Amino acid sequence: MPPSPAETGSRQSLQPLQVPPTKLARWAGRCGQPLSGGWIQRCYEVSLRGCLLQDLFVNFSRPPGSRKEESFACRLGEIQVVDADSLLAPLHQVQDVTVSQVRWQQPAPVLEGRPVRLRLSCLLHWSYLLLQVRCFRVHCWEGTRSDSPSREPAGPEKPTFLGLAFANQYRVVDLVVEAAGPGQDGRVEFLVEPVPREGFLVPQAEWGRAALLYSSPR
Repeated sequence: MPPSPAETGSRQSLQPLQVPPTKLARWAGRCGQPLSGGWIQRCYEVSLRGCLLQDLFVNFSRPPGSRKEESFACRLGEIQVVDADSLLAPLHQVQDVTVSQVRWQQPAPVLEGRPVRLRLSCLLHWSYLLLQVRCFRVHCWEGTRSDSPSREPAGPEKPTFLGLAFANQYRVVDLVVEAAGPGQDGRVEFLVEPVPREGFLVPQAEWGRAALLYSSPR
């Protein structure tokens, strides 16, 4: 039986990932594309079995045929080493998002003629396997709805980003929301976006969410 690469200590050269498989396109779709700040994401592949990755080396060389000294600046960002099989596995969805420890406060004083604003503090909790993510991005929608069930909550085109969570919970502190008017329910919807270790974006339809409805005292 021939020794494995781990036993021989062999070095493997990476090859550029030219056309990623369809199922990997979500992760590798930005490869070779310029990003903000002048960064470029590069993707490479290597086929290895029965070995342990110990070191990564980055080599620089002159252009072919050039003998003159080259002056350059190198900015090296994050290096990710991922198993293609893990990228093919389906993502788990954020489940069982709950809102608890709700507390309301009304800022004082309230100026005449201006909408009444409230401060909302609460604790969000959800279920997810932490080994599969770097963190969670927590967002919220805000809107109101009338007593008519046919009207949908009004809100901004994009949810408002609240912060990052590195565990299965997030504490919202003094979130300013509009007080519900007569005959209306106020609505705040919290969204939990998982950020996978591989770095690709998860569609919003797969985020976890929970809505909090509230009304003015009668």
